[in-house]
Amino acid sequence: MKRKVKIKKKEKSNKGITLIALVITIIVLLILAGISIATLTGENGILNKANQAQEKTQEETAKEKVQLSIMGSYGTDGKLNYEQLKDNLDKVEEIVNVPNEIEELPIDVYVDGYKVTIEKNGKVTVHVITPTTIEQAKEQGEILDENNPVMIKDKYNNKIVVPEGFKIAEDSAEDVTGGIVIEDVNHGATAGSQFVWIPVGEIKGADGVTKTIELNRYTFSTDGTPTAQGENVIGGNHQELTTSSYGNITAKNLENFRTSVSKNGGYYIGRFEARTKNERTSITNNDGLEQVTVYADEYLYNFVTQPQAAELCREMYTEDKKFTSDLTNSYAWYTAIVFIQTFDNRNNQTTPYSLQNSLNTTFEKKGTNHLEDITKQDKVCNIWDIASSVHEWTTETYLINGSPCAFNGGSYSNSSWYSHTIGGYPVSSAYKYLSFRPILYL
Repeated sequence: MKRKVKIKKKEKSNKGITLIALVITIIVLLILAGISIATLTGENGILNKANQAQEKTQEETAKEKVQLSIMGSYGTDGKLNYEQLKDNLDKVEEIVNVPNEIEELPIDVYVDGYKVTIEKNGKVTVHVITPTTIEQAKEQGEILDENNPVMIKDKYNNKIVVPEGFKIAEDSAEDVTGGIVIEDVNHGATAGSQFVWIPVGEIKGADGVTKTIELNRYTFSTDGTPTAQGENVIGGNHQELTTSSYGNITAKNLENFRTSVSKNGGYYIGRFEARTKNERTSITNNDGLEQVTVYADEYLYNFVTQPQAAELCREMYTEDKKFTSDLTNSYAWYTAIVFIQTFDNRNNQTTPYSLQNSLNTTFEKKGTNHLEDITKQDKVCNIWDIASSVHEWTTETYLINGSPCAFNGGSYSNSSWYSHTIGGYPVSSAYKYLSFRPILYL
C-alpha cells in the first residue's frame, strides 16, 4: 500500500501594507490634522484664546498704570488732589495726553494704545481705540478724533500717534518704515498739509528685523555711520541752545519736545519744505509773511529769514491744540536722516542717505516732487528733499556773532552740500535757496 504524503501549502505573507490600508491611514491622519487645526485656530481655538488673553492682559496693564497714579494722589483729607494726580500721571512714560491742568474729572489719557477714562470717583475705564490699524484708518477717511490724539499700529505692530484733526493720507505707506503720512483735515488755512511720522525706539521692518532709532544729534563718517553727539558742539561751531544771545530763534521748548518724543515714540516732520499760496520772487517778500502750508501744490516758501521761519511754524497750530508746531530743531533733523538712512526704500541706491547730495540741479518753484525724471527725485520713506532742493533753516545756533542762523541739507545750486551739511547765515538773510520745514509733536 502506498503511503500518502501530505504536502503543506506555503502560507501567504501578511507583513506588507495594502493600498486600502494606506488610504485609510491617510484619511485618518487628515481628519486628525483638521481637528488639530480647528482646535488651534477656530473661534474658540487655543491661538485665538491666547490672543484674547494677551489683549486682556495689556488692557489690565494699561488700567493698572493709571490706577497706581490715582492711588498716590489722595490727600490726608481723603480727597483726590488734582495737581498731584497730574504730576503722578506725567511721571509714567507710557501715559500721554495728560491735560496741562486738571481742574475737574472725568478726563481721558492714553496708555499703550488704549484710551483710559478717569471718572469723578477715581474709577478707571479702559476703551479699545478704533481704528486700530493703518488700513482701518484709511478706510475711515475722516478726522480720527476731534478732541484727542489716537494711537494706531501698522502691520508690523509699530505704534503711531495721530494728532486731533488729522487723518492717514491716501498715499501713506502701510507701515512706519515706508513713511506714515498724516494729513490736516480740519484746521482751516492749513488743511491739506502733510507730515511724516519719524519713529523713535525699536522699529520692526518688513524683514522682521527690529532696529533702534535714537533721538539725537549726529555726525556721520565717510561711510555714513552715525555717531550720537547729544549736546556737544558739532563741527566746532554748531550747538542746539535753549536760549541764544546771537539773534537767532531757538526751539520753542526743547525739553518738551524731547519728553514728548520719549513718551509717544516719535514726532512728525513736514513731508515737504514749507509752501505758500503765492510765488515768492525777491527779498522784498520777507517783509510780508503769508500763511504757511506743507503740501505739494503750492509754491516753495523761500525769501524768509530764520526768525520769520520760526514764527511761521509756531503759528501754524496755536496753543489751544493738543500738539505743538515748531521750526525743525537739530535733534529732529538728524534723527530723520538716521531714520531715512536705516530704512532707505529707494531702488538700487548705494549712497548712504546722510552722504546724499543734491539729485536735481535746477530750481523747482513747487518742489522736486513735480520732476518727471525719477532719478532726480529725492523722495525717501515718503519724505521729500532733505538732501536736495534748497537749504532749510533750523533752530540750531551757529556760534558766530555775524552768522548765527543755522541751516541744514543739500541745495540744487551746489553738489558739495549733503543732507547732513550744516551752515550759517546772518539773521537778516533771506534768499532764493533758503526755506524751512515745520515739525509737530504731542
